[in-house]
Amino acid sequence: MEVELVDIITILRYRIDGSPSRGWSSVRSIRNDRNDRNGRIRRKRATSIAKHAALGTQTKKTARYCMPWTPNNNIHPSFVCLLLTVLGCANPPSAVVGGDGLGNGSKPGDSAGISGSDEAESPDSGTEGEQPSGSSTLDASESNGTGTGAVGGPPVAMCTDTPPDDLYTCLEQAGWGKCNESWMVGFCDLSCGRCPESNEGTGTDPGVDTDFDASCGVEPVNPNATVQTRNLLCYLYSIYGTRVLSGQQETSWDNPAADIAFYQSTVGAYPAILGGDFLYPDGTTDRAIAYWNAGGIPMIRYHMGAPPLEDSYENSMGSSNLDNVLTVGTAEYTSFIAKLDFAADELLRMQEANVAVLWAPFHEVQPNGWFWWAKGSGQQFIQLWRTMFDYLTTTRGVNNVVWLMPFSGSPNAAFYPGPEYLDLAGPDTYDQGEPFVAMYNTTRSIVGTAIPIPLHETGTIPDPERMFENGAAPWVLFNVWAGYQISNNDVVAIQRTYASEYTVTRDEVPNLR
Repeated sequence: MEVELVDIITILRYRIDGSPSRGWSSVRSIRNDRNDRNGRIRRKRATSIAKHAALGTQTKKTARYCMPWTPNNNIHPSFVCLLLTVLGCANPPSAVVGGDGLGNGSKPGDSAGISGSDEAESPDSGTEGEQPSGSSTLDASESNGTGTGAVGGPPVAMCTDTPPDDLYTCLEQAGWGKCNESWMVGFCDLSCGRCPESNEGTGTDPGVDTDFDASCGVEPVNPNATVQTRNLLCYLYSIYGTRVLSGQQETSWDNPAADIAFYQSTVGAYPAILGGDFLYPDGTTDRAIAYWNAGGIPMIRYHMGAPPLEDSYENSMGSSNLDNVLTVGTAEYTSFIAKLDFAADELLRMQEANVAVLWAPFHEVQPNGWFWWAKGSGQQFIQLWRTMFDYLTTTRGVNNVVWLMPFSGSPNAAFYPGPEYLDLAGPDTYDQGEPFVAMYNTTRSIVGTAIPIPLHETGTIPDPERMFENGAAPWVLFNVWAGYQISNNDVVAIQRTYASEYTVTRDEVPNLR
C-alpha cells in the first residue's frame, strides 16, 4: 500500500475536526484534480516525443519535482497502517492510494506549484543598441509518479526547491541574488545551484536519459575540460548540420524573466539557450545555474569596460591602449587581469555547480570594431584572446567552458585566434536576409568545415526550413538579442520556427549533466 504524507495530513485534519469521513473524500478529490492536470502534461510531452520520432530520435526527460522530503515509498507501510488504525481508518479505500507510474498520484512537488511544463524565471542582460536579457526556469516533466529514480528503481531523495513564501518562485529569488540570505537557506537549493552532482542522498534528475554519444572523439581545446563541458561540446557536434538550438539573450538590466516567459506564452516552450552578460552581475550566474539545472544551456558574454575604466556599456565602447593592456605592470594590464578574475570567479561558481557554459567574450570582433578589444590590429586582438585563454584555463583553472569566438557580421581572418584557442566560432547580424547564407559561408571559409558555426547573436530569428535546405546555412544555434523577439520578429514566424522539426527547445536538450 502506498499512501503519501500529504494524504495522511489531510485525513488527520478532518479527524481532528470531527469529520473523519471527509478526510478520504478530500484526498480523493485532490488526487483527481492532480491526475487531470498530469494527463494534460503527458499529452503535451507525447507531442514532443512524436516530433522527435519523426526525426528518428527520441528524447526522454524525467521529472525534477523539487521535494523537501523523500518520496512516498520511504514511508513504511507498517507505519501507515498503524497510524490509520489509531485514526479509526484501518481500511482506506484503494482508489486514493498510489500512482500509476506515469505521473498520476499526488506529489509534494505539485503542492509547491511545479508542474510538467517549464516555469519561467529571472533577471539580467543587454541589447545591441546594447544590453542583455533573460530568465530561468524549473522543469518538471514526465515523472514516474513514485518518487523513484529510473522506473522501478529505489526511492531517491530529491534536491529541495520549495519557495519560502507564496509570492515568488525559487528561481525569481535566486535571480535577485537572495541565495545566501538566511531565510533562503534550506529552501531553494536547486535554483541556487547547491545540489550535488550525485543522485545519491539529495541528487538531481535521477533517471534522465542521455540520447547522444558523449564519447564522440572531439577533444575540447582545454584538455582539462569537465565532463559536462565535454558532453556539451559533443552534443553540439552531434546535431551540427541536422538540428539548431534555439536561444534568447536576457534583458539583464531590466526584466530578464520577461524574455524567456515570452516564449512559454507564445510557443509553449523555452529556448534551449539562455544568454547572459557579466556586465550585469546581479543574478546572472544564479540564473545561468538555474537554467542549466532546468535542462537548458547558458551562454555568457562580457561587455568589459576598456581597461583601466570600470565596467559599463559605454566604457566597453571606449578605447584602451592595447599594448599597455598586454604589458605586465601597467595600469591597463592590472585592470584587465582584475576583470578576468571577476569573470573567473563567476565561471568557477558555475564549475562548482557542475554547469557547462558557452563562453563568448569579446564579441562582435571585426576591423575597426565598436568595442575597445576590436579597435586595434588583428594581431593585438589575437594576443588579447590568447592571454585571456591562458589566464582563465592555466592560472585560474576554469575548465567548464566551451570557448566560442564571436565575430561580428563581417568575419575577418586577421582576427581569428586559431583552432587551438577556441571550440566554436560564428558571426552575428541584425540584417533581415535570413538564413544569412553569405555570412555563414564567409565564416566557414575562415574556421573550416568541421567546427560547428553558431549564429551567436541575431535580431531576426532564422527559418530552419531555409537553413537546412540543401545545407544552405545550418547554424548550430541562434541566439536572439534581448527584446528583439518582440520588436523585430513576427509572432507567426517565431511559432513556425519553434514548431519546426529542426529546432531544439529546452525540454528537448538531452541530459548533459
